[in-house]
Amino acid sequence: MHHVSYYKKGYPRPQQFRADYEILNGKWNFAFDENNDKDYSGGVSGQLEINVPFVYQTEASGINVQKRVDCVWYSREVVLDAKQVAGDVLLHFEGSDYKTEVWVNGKRAGEDKGAYHRLTFDVTPFVQEGKNVVAVKVTDDYDVEKPRGKQRWKDENFGCWYVDTTGIYKTVWMEFVSHSRLENLSVRGSVDTNSITVTYDAVNCCYADGDYQVRTSVTYEGKPVAEITCPLTAETGGTALWLGGEAHLWETGCGRLYELSVTLIKDGKEIDNIRSYCGVRKIEAKEGKILLNGKPLYQKLVLDQGYWKGSDLTPPSEEALVKDITDMMDMGFNGARKHQKVEDERFLYYADLYGYLVWAEMPSMYKNTEKSRAVFAEEWTLAVLQQKNHPCVITWVPFNESWGIEDVLFDVTVQNFVNDVYHLTKLLDDTRPVITNDGWEHTLSDVLTIHNYEQDGKTLHSWYDTLEKCCAHNWPEGRKGAFANGYGYKGQPVMITEFGGTAFVKDTVGINWGYGQGVKDDEEFLRRFEGLVTAIDDIPFMCGYCYTQVTDVQHEVNGLEDENHQPKFPKEKIRAILQKRGR
Repeated sequence: MHHVSYYKKGYPRPQQFRADYEILNGKWNFAFDENNDKDYSGGVSGQLEINVPFVYQTEASGINVQKRVDCVWYSREVVLDAKQVAGDVLLHFEGSDYKTEVWVNGKRAGEDKGAYHRLTFDVTPFVQEGKNVVAVKVTDDYDVEKPRGKQRWKDENFGCWYVDTTGIYKTVWMEFVSHSRLENLSVRGSVDTNSITVTYDAVNCCYADGDYQVRTSVTYEGKPVAEITCPLTAETGGTALWLGGEAHLWETGCGRLYELSVTLIKDGKEIDNIRSYCGVRKIEAKEGKILLNGKPLYQKLVLDQGYWKGSDLTPPSEEALVKDITDMMDMGFNGARKHQKVEDERFLYYADLYGYLVWAEMPSMYKNTEKSRAVFAEEWTLAVLQQKNHPCVITWVPFNESWGIEDVLFDVTVQNFVNDVYHLTKLLDDTRPVITNDGWEHTLSDVLTIHNYEQDGKTLHSWYDTLEKCCAHNWPEGRKGAFANGYGYKGQPVMITEFGGTAFVKDTVGINWGYGQGVKDDEEFLRRFEGLVTAIDDIPFMCGYCYTQVTDVQHEVNGLEDENHQPKFPKEKIRAILQKRGR
């Protein structure tokens, strides 16, 4: 694994890198506002301290209180020099749940809603050279009409839902940029044309005041590949660069990346520069197969909920993200389904580097109303746009197991909403398969996916060993079927995208649980695991699977690793089973 040349540890947005920034993680002043009636817009004092970006519910935050409080405040001082305030100053929150309001030096800078996209505030009018006070108010609740994923909406854990997340839970940082600049950089590699297309938005460029150009250059392993300089006008916003010769393709286990430099020039002077990278690869769902660069791809995925003991949804370190990827690759998996979470973008960066496949999924809402549909569509749009540059992301999954769309089986209104989201996703990105309802009751979908936690391999095989059985509207033992009413099989690839979930008997105490009857020891687990994997491998038309799951998560104790992300078994034993059939 080789970093891109501009890599800086901890930089939160690796695909749009600028050199002038400041990370604001660390100690902030913090206050609970249980009645939502306090005003700390000038700064919090005499209260608590919190370790950002960890939420107050976690040990890593330094507070570690798991009670519901719907309103919390943060503040800290930020000292800026003359150079930093000479241009525009952007304040970014990589993740804050749910409504975030910002004040700088006592003046309101704005608000945004949503937990699963980057929140950006232009604080230029409010900052000054020297000391600045940044205050943040975040409000949250148990509302099930907004996407909440695996966050519980009761005061105790239940089922497969865990301690809720309130407030800042990803990196906070400032970026110091030119007033005239490029934003929303999009890069797309094409196998068919052996090219990279770059698009962007030009911000605050007054074409009457100067001559603007954009220079885009591409390198591979430090060697120049292509470069073009184009005039920038109100009508232009991108370019395509031919790579020449044979392209270096991004593949599983081999994340070959081209590097890009995109520079905005005004009257011959460079005023903005963005560094990025791109993988050239093509993913297709076609004629019952999933193809990567035109070759059949057999996916050996693992369900990854992205929780850590003591820090919940927030990775404790960058190294922790790398370890999850390398541990699973060492076990023989070639990718992960990021389940009910929009992960820290550094995870996607490392997946890009390692050639590790990722399914990007939207955290679920749990009530279907006009309000929830609008909120979901807006947040999903932002999540797709934020992740679509990453070559590792090969599949979009907006819905899971009919959560939040419970009546999709028969309700045409719900079906239309699901199909609208399918078409919206295709509009945002037409290069990847979309699975609208992973697990069952599909409407429009590019892949037919099945969830089943049967623990006997032979039984699992017998239930899905023909296409007819996979496509049934009612599966064995009263399980939900493949398609919603009015929909049927259209030649899609077929995968079993949740199975296994086996726990040890000794772990399933109190509210702790796993699927099926727990196993007594390592040997029994490995026999059962091999039986289940073999059952799927032996179905000729299957295109892969997703095993549940990477680690134990709080009271769900069915991980291949424990809650501290330590393997329960020698990794080579899992790898030997996954590679035994040679698929």
